Amino acid sequence: MHRLRRIAAGLGLIGLLSVAPRDASAQAGQGIRFGLAHVDLMELHLERQDGGPPLLQEQLPPAELARRYALASATGAVWQRWSIYRELVESPSGLDWTVVDGIAERDARAGLRSLVVLQGPSEGMQAPIFVDSVGHGVDDPERAVGPNPANGWASFVDAAAERYAPGGRLATSRAWPAGAGVGAWEIGNEPNLRAFWPGSPADYLRYLEVAYLVIHRRDPSAIVLHGGIGDDGNAEDWYRRFLDALLARAADSPLPARHGHYFDRAAWHWYRTPALLMTGPARARALIEAAGLPAKPIWVTETGLPVWSEHPGPCWDPDSPGRATTVEQAGFVWQTLAEAAASQVEVVVLFQLVDDCGNGPTSYDAFGLVRNPLGAQCWQPPEAQPCWRADPTTAGTPRPAYAAFQAIARQLTGATPQGAALGEAGRWRGLVFDRQPDTRLTVAWSTRFEPQTIEMPALGDSAEILTIEPDGSPSRQVLRARDGRYRLALPGASNRNAIGGRGIVDGRPLILVERPIALVQAPDPAGEAIDTADDHEPPLLAVVEALPERSPLRFDLSIAAADPGSGLAAWRLFVASGPNPPDTPAAWREAIAEGPWSVAAAGGRLRLPFEGRPGRRYYFAAQAGDRAGNWTALPAYAQASTRLVQAGRGGLGGRAGGHLPH
Repeated sequence: MHRLRRIAAGLGLIGLLSVAPRDASAQAGQGIRFGLAHVDLMELHLERQDGGPPLLQEQLPPAELARRYALASATGAVWQRWSIYRELVESPSGLDWTVVDGIAERDARAGLRSLVVLQGPSEGMQAPIFVDSVGHGVDDPERAVGPNPANGWASFVDAAAERYAPGGRLATSRAWPAGAGVGAWEIGNEPNLRAFWPGSPADYLRYLEVAYLVIHRRDPSAIVLHGGIGDDGNAEDWYRRFLDALLARAADSPLPARHGHYFDRAAWHWYRTPALLMTGPARARALIEAAGLPAKPIWVTETGLPVWSEHPGPCWDPDSPGRATTVEQAGFVWQTLAEAAASQVEVVVLFQLVDDCGNGPTSYDAFGLVRNPLGAQCWQPPEAQPCWRADPTTAGTPRPAYAAFQAIARQLTGATPQGAALGEAGRWRGLVFDRQPDTRLTVAWSTRFEPQTIEMPALGDSAEILTIEPDGSPSRQVLRARDGRYRLALPGASNRNAIGGRGIVDGRPLILVERPIALVQAPDPAGEAIDTADDHEPPLLAVVEALPERSPLRFDLSIAAADPGSGLAAWRLFVASGPNPPDTPAAWREAIAEGPWSVAAAGGRLRLPFEGRPGRRYYFAAQAGDRAGNWTALPAYAQASTRLVQAGRGGLGGRAGGHLPH
């Protein structure tokens, strides 16, 4: 009987990774990236003055500001989102970039990429954007020699882009590393909400058009996003009217089609519940597709959940709508970022690193992953609420959500979604990801107020499990498989702060981290007797190995399997086709009922030719059976996926073929 042995990674691992159906607009090979809002912001360095220019006044000592950047860098965040306000830079005497220079410099030195929201008055935006060589006003950047002084918005955006673009004036004068600077610009904030944009969708389109053309003239590599759409009840209607205005503009001018329809990424804000990240990105893509526009990657430039259970939250109101405990906030981070990654969001930004002033001194919005230090409190104390006080022993320290963000950012950065699993009667949810070169991740949680115990098929004999403990502290331990499966305990949900006593966030999630094992393969000795009487365990491994994003109509599949017991005897192949991968075992179609395992009984690879139809996406999974009749469980997710792109004839099916050489 041949045995399965662990060997060093350098000797070669059996590949367990599969290629999920990727959004055509996603950046190939990159996967999701994470960011934080307000590591630094203009309001930390000045105070607004009614009827006058802002007053330069540092709100934090330099050491505290440096600590914020150290905390942000340690999370694994790539982006820092903050705003440049035109009214805080521009005055009758000119442009004062002092505060903005400091923030951009600190971002660059910390290795954070700046996602800057440009906000401010729009006067003059209807005037031509540029002037040409003879002084005539034009909108076409190819004819431009500079911004039109009569268009104040264009002039301001041009000054910002010229100063802060990678390789721009500040980067050159400060000797920043290559690529450092503002690489992404978000034009306005939540323009569908009148508090931020009082004009029409068509007015906002012009605001965006001016900024897009000006920025790309200065920095063709820049990423320009439309303002993050606040997800209220009228968001989709407003967005349709915005896209209609864009189509009308494209009917009158070649500029929109020539210049990316004025946004490189679509920005949205989803708060309230992680479940919005299940459906929101797909809806946003569908709205763009319905307008007949090219696909755009989705960036979630704000999401977050404030706490009520400690200062500065409303500790006197445990039913406070839209809030959570510090432990529930940590669970929100794992669920939201996992849902964003599963929905193929390109960047997600958590609001925010530190509480600061929330949404104002009486909002009591404690969004921060980190608590305010004692010397940086800006809140108006509520009346007759003795629980409301800063704890000097925890002031300035990270909340559980900080460690949660750090852990999941480390796990999901660069990961590829493989599908979702939903337990019986929707009692639990699991999201599966693969990360190069050799890691499979499953993020799972109970969707009910009751705890759930589930079993999942194991890729090996042990895995690492990350959890959030009842006190919010992170936990990491090794979990052993039994009978080829992991038994997982999912805590029930505790939050009831949504409308009608429903939960905002489900139960505390866990992250299962699996890495494959390698095989020492040898041929079966001739005539060896196989004892199957004591073998009651299924094979350790059965997986369809990774496929490219696109394949010809006829291509080879590879099934990798291993069994340390009585040895492999048979295999089964399952297939599905459609826009979405299977999420239950019942969704699979059996392509090959049962084929003999024709290579080494201890384990190896079996090659199978497959034919399909052009334009379709196919998903695959495999089972393996041993000589004692034990079979691996059929997974509830796709192990591999590919789209057939070449024209030709072909039918759904497959047949057994030769095996890979050992």
